[in-house]
Amino acid sequence: MASRVAQATVPSQQTTSARIGPTALAIRWVFPSLRGQLSPLQSQRILLGRDDDCQIKLSGTETSRQHAEIMRQGPLWVLRDLNSTNGVFMDGEKVREAPIIAGRVLRLGDWIGVAIEVAAEQVEDEPVFDVLAPGLAGGPVLRSVLDEVRRASASTLPVVLLGETGTGKEGFARAIHGWSGRSGPFVAVNCAALVPSLAEAELFGYRKGAFTGAERASAGHFRAAQGGTLLLDEITDLPEPIQAKLLRALEQHEVMPLGESGAVKVDVRILAATQIPLGQVVAERRFRADLCARLDGLTVCLPPLRERKQEVPYLLQHLLHEHSDGTPPKVEPRLVEQLLLYDWPFNVRELDLLVRRLLVLHGGEGSLRRSHLPDHMLRGLGSGLARTKTPVAVVPGQTPAVGTPTFATPERPRDRRERELAELRAALRDHGGNVARAAAAAGLSRQRAYRLMAAGGMGTDNLRVQDDDVTPSPEKAS
Repeated sequence: MASRVAQATVPSQQTTSARIGPTALAIRWVFPSLRGQLSPLQSQRILLGRDDDCQIKLSGTETSRQHAEIMRQGPLWVLRDLNSTNGVFMDGEKVREAPIIAGRVLRLGDWIGVAIEVAAEQVEDEPVFDVLAPGLAGGPVLRSVLDEVRRASASTLPVVLLGETGTGKEGFARAIHGWSGRSGPFVAVNCAALVPSLAEAELFGYRKGAFTGAERASAGHFRAAQGGTLLLDEITDLPEPIQAKLLRALEQHEVMPLGESGAVKVDVRILAATQIPLGQVVAERRFRADLCARLDGLTVCLPPLRERKQEVPYLLQHLLHEHSDGTPPKVEPRLVEQLLLYDWPFNVRELDLLVRRLLVLHGGEGSLRRSHLPDHMLRGLGSGLARTKTPVAVVPGQTPAVGTPTFATPERPRDRRERELAELRAALRDHGGNVARAAAAAGLSRQRAYRLMAAGGMGTDNLRVQDDDVTPSPEKAS
């Protein structure tokens, strides 16, 4: 047996901070403990199990004394089962040996971990998962975005919140308002719900009798938010004739109510929310470029839930506690594992709805199980909808933003792997076995390429390191 190295992590007891490289791989243990302890992969051989000699100690009766080991093999970390009683699972499938790639989900006994890349300066001297702002719960991924938002909150800088449906754009907006210190109210307007013929009146107000049906005066949303914050949600759906008047209101800090002869000064902090990058809608000639330039002081990209995978178990427990009046049922590990493998096309909103469904249908059973999940989650098809990305157009001077999801016919996970593997093999032939160039040509990350190579028979025994890259043997590359 290899000599024992310094203990890296004891998930059941405490978290240790370690100095690791800027792109070091680590395992975040997210269940059954919700503290999110981190196990950096630093030694050539790391034992996992409930024995005191294990560098990663996983307590509990479902874990063997020496359950598994992690070995460094060239550029890869490889997880190997040590004849454990209950097996080792990677992305929901039982394995004897498999490479650990960022994003993979590990299950050993009742313990579930997510492989992640961590930065050398990462320090966790506070709870990893927590309620970060009213209505916003999460961990390291969400916290890093909120930190940027908090710095801009006290300024008058206009902010665009860019994110898929269900990512919590209004929650972010309320957090900005709370941190801003503004004494006025928070007002949210759904621009997609504004009737074009009445949009101007609803935004800027009107006097009694200004138009048919105006039986009494209205201040409008701008004046309702006086001294506070106005969120213009789904701003790309704002009728085009109103965009010019909105631009004037933003530049002059005044509004012209319908039927009035003079403008009214307003003091309002403007936030905008959208699912589509403003630059893309400008390029499509559906949004004014000058209004885009006026709004886009800071664009904050809200991470989708599939990029917050390590935070899902905490969010699950948080929502269970919230919707069950503080008495949530137990949750079985396989249910948590399946949720980590799901794509979450509708993000936190979808998770919230799932929790309410589970409590209504199975809350009285004492324990929530994997079999209680809807069929589409068990198949991993993302509510029957597959996500594709649209190209992003950028306005000169504007920072490029991430693409926006659209929906198309679903592609089964196995079909996707086979397609990507075939594309990668062709790219490897074209680029002389250079993985970095082949992955870029196939539209894959380098980590995804290594993962596909291992799954497709180009495993660690058939890889060799050359110039900090990996080249498959000729017979495996063909």
